[in-house]
Amino acid sequence: MQTVIIRNQFYNPRIETVLNKSFSWSSFANAYLRENTNWAHTQFQQHPAITISLDDHHDILLPIHYFSEVGIHHFTGEILLKDAQSASIETISFEKALHLLLPHADKIAAFSRPQIEQFSTQVLQSQKFIEASLQNHPNISHLTTGPLNFIEAEQGLLAGHNFHPAAKSRQQLAHDEWAKYSPEFGAKFQLVWLQVSRTVLVGDAEGLSLESYLDTLVTQSAPKLAENVNNDFAVIPMHPWQWQYLQGLSSIQTLLSDKLICELGEHGLAWSATSSVRAICQPEVDYQLKYSLNIKLTNSVRTLSVKECKRGLRVFDACQTDSFKDWQSHYPEFVVMQEPAWCALSFNDEVIEESIFLFRENQQLNQNSESLVLATLGQLPIDDENHLLLEQLKCVSKNYQVTLEEAAELWFKDFSQKVILPLCDLQANLGLVCLAHQQNIVIEFAQGLPNKTFIRDCQGFGFSELGIKQFSAQCKDIHSDIEHHWSQAQITRYFPYYVIINSGYAVIAALSQLGFKDEHTWCQQLHSTLSGILSTAKDKQCLQQILEQAAFQCKGNFYCYLTGDNENTIEDPAVIYFDMANLLAQTQQ
Repeated sequence: MQTVIIRNQFYNPRIETVLNKSFSWSSFANAYLRENTNWAHTQFQQHPAITISLDDHHDILLPIHYFSEVGIHHFTGEILLKDAQSASIETISFEKALHLLLPHADKIAAFSRPQIEQFSTQVLQSQKFIEASLQNHPNISHLTTGPLNFIEAEQGLLAGHNFHPAAKSRQQLAHDEWAKYSPEFGAKFQLVWLQVSRTVLVGDAEGLSLESYLDTLVTQSAPKLAENVNNDFAVIPMHPWQWQYLQGLSSIQTLLSDKLICELGEHGLAWSATSSVRAICQPEVDYQLKYSLNIKLTNSVRTLSVKECKRGLRVFDACQTDSFKDWQSHYPEFVVMQEPAWCALSFNDEVIEESIFLFRENQQLNQNSESLVLATLGQLPIDDENHLLLEQLKCVSKNYQVTLEEAAELWFKDFSQKVILPLCDLQANLGLVCLAHQQNIVIEFAQGLPNKTFIRDCQGFGFSELGIKQFSAQCKDIHSDIEHHWSQAQITRYFPYYVIINSGYAVIAALSQLGFKDEHTWCQQLHSTLSGILSTAKDKQCLQQILEQAAFQCKGNFYCYLTGDNENTIEDPAVIYFDMANLLAQTQQ
């Protein structure tokens, strides 16, 4: 259905409301403001605004509905250029604002013209992608109000990362592939299946054999292909986009010509793309699948490595131990979505890492319940009337016969105790460090309140010195030499960023934006919750930093993306982090 533009606002005829006209560029603006200093919180025509200084005579004005201490501002959507000499004010496009802002960014002199031009191209592509998803999402009205199940929430993260200049860039996806493979368009697709000689099939598994995992996958997703499985050949699925890419590799071409791989075509059930694009889900199959995808999304090319797959196996082993089971008895509604197996093709006895896919547990998620990825729940409002979190609070208010303000208190208390607290306790008392940003936290709700937390992406788990001591005696492959044995400096840099800044602050900003207390008050309440485990923590250092230190280390997506580098291959990721005020500690000062 055609969408028309009215005064720079998006009006979608499928819903009788005006969509948030800053939605497609808010992530860029928040990222710019977080990492640059040439701006101030001001007033414009007696309304709050952010003024960005360009030179002695020109400013860009961004009127705002809400100013956020944690930086997740809610803009009205207007972008104004002010000329002090002529006293004129002109409404300008986002594209024009982008080209005016970049020359005045703090560190822009360090970047070449090709870097800046490529950056601008991807920023505008991201904006275009978000606008297209607003226009073409199959059920935008339902998305604004809920309730949503797991797949609906995964495919409802339309704006992406709150602080990224090109949060939805798809550098290697052609426009006609957006709708086919991107979750924002409700993408569902069949997999391409391959018959593969067991001599070139590699992988590893815990709990069951790799062959058992593959058999389950074929039986549940494409049972007609079971006849192609025998002692010499296995059957495996490939993401259709990645299979196109793989066929361009000389190694795959040789395997095809030598009849060690035979393409069987697209078969079986349709799988849904989740918010990460490369992870896919089919409710009738016991496992989700996560693929290597040679596509750069945000700062990273999304290919898997063998070392990342091994992390998942180690986390699986750790979670089978008595130590973990005893810990989980205190947090029974906190679940790690295990990644117990991985599979790939090989050539000349070398793993073709671009062909890796891994298995992720799927059965814990009740597809019929309201299960929301935290990033979707906390994203800026899609329209001017609704917010998913507000719908949650209305549900709590109705079910518990309390005011909306009291509902917000109840909701945040459960969020703090069932999401943030166990993540911190897991690090402080077991030494299992989960870098749980808001896209890897899925919350299942009951009567509007957070009831169960699922943590995914075991590649983002590490072990502290405490963790090595806890698990090395019980797990064959957990020892001090593993590559994700993280130093205390790494943990105190990365853990607070992902768990507090990325996840906790997003919820706090959303609640305050809706008018329920200020951000400092919510930070104080979270501080109080986390303080409760400090005295009994075996490893207090990171928790003390969260509660007491004046500043966090925050990841700088704006300048990281400007470099054009792949974040996964940066030798020392610390270089893209900078100091940011710790609001939790400020509440106690």
